Amino acid sequence: MKLVALVRPATRPDEAAHAVADAAGLTLAEARMRLAPEPPALLARLAPDEADRLVLALREAGLAAVAIEARCPSDRDRIVAHSFALDDLGLTLTPRFGDSTTFAWADVTALFRGLRASRSEVERLEKSKRFSVGRAVLTGGLGMTRTSTQAVRSSKEELEQVILVYARSGRAATLSETQLDFSCLGAGMQPSSTGNMLELSRRLREEARSAFYDERLMRLGRRPLPFVAAGESGSVTPTRTTTRTDTSGSLDTLAEVMRQALGEGLLP
Repeated sequence: MKLVALVRPATRPDEAAHAVADAAGLTLAEARMRLAPEPPALLARLAPDEADRLVLALREAGLAAVAIEARCPSDRDRIVAHSFALDDLGLTLTPRFGDSTTFAWADVTALFRGLRASRSEVERLEKSKRFSVGRAVLTGGLGMTRTSTQAVRSSKEELEQVILVYARSGRAATLSETQLDFSCLGAGMQPSSTGNMLELSRRLREEARSAFYDERLMRLGRRPLPFVAAGESGSVTPTRTTTRTDTSGSLDTLAEVMRQALGEGLLP
């Protein structure tokens, strides 16, 4: 299966909605709904041949559309850096296990800065005892309390900032806020990991001057996407239900859309 996505805003929204509706077999209202999110935005999930035909039809209508494989590259396919070094020649990344890899500055084609979210929702049953006048009267004072059960819900969200590095050779790397040793920043090291990611991003942009830089994923990487699995897991006990979701798959999908759009000349 393939995912079809729009990578730039439509300059004429009404015409774009009609084009999407005609090409994808949607109602006009459905087409407008698909076009509503900020690009890159997913429009459809189709068999490969159908996806390619839809992209062709949308491009003929003046829309910047691409089709990507539904199974997108993730951290399993990228170099996940534990430490890094920057010099005049390039960016050297060392994973927690394995050999170092150097990305020459001239070989870096794209830098995407993004944010992914991990959410945990807990529902637990709590029992409480309260004094009950009615029960005390009915039992002649033998029973003074009534036991009640109440569902208590809580949620927690953890955010992780990442920088995705893409090279002309096809290699890719993830620089993750929670995985990196920032001591290589030297005197520029900040008191917070968020500040360190900003400083690292600034240095990468200064060195890889020919690379396309985009930080839309700081906003869009946190949102769930249609047609993409939410990365949900959970556990259940008699008194507690826990549900965990993360948006890593959403960020990976949008990053792949932008990477392919850049390769096909649709970005910047």
